[in-house]
Amino acid sequence: MKNILIATIATMGLATTAFAFNEGVDTDGDGMLSAAEMVAVYPNITEELYAAVDSDGDGAVSEEELAAAIEKGLLES
Repeated sequence: MKNILIATIATMGLATTAFAFNEGVDTDGDGMLSAAEMVAVYPNITEELYAAVDSDGDGAVSEEELAAAIEKGLLES
């Protein structure tokens, strides 16, 4: 039962991140979210929070990084 609950929660988080990437938020279509693109989804995001979400520090947020940030509670889904 616990595994089903975890899988369901993980799927919901990935569905939310997929929404961000598939609903025109990734305006340049590069598969990553820039700071400007993140502001479209999270208008109150700070530079510090964006840096925390961008865990590899490459200046862009991948779908995996977004999912991890949501899972950690850094961002709301």
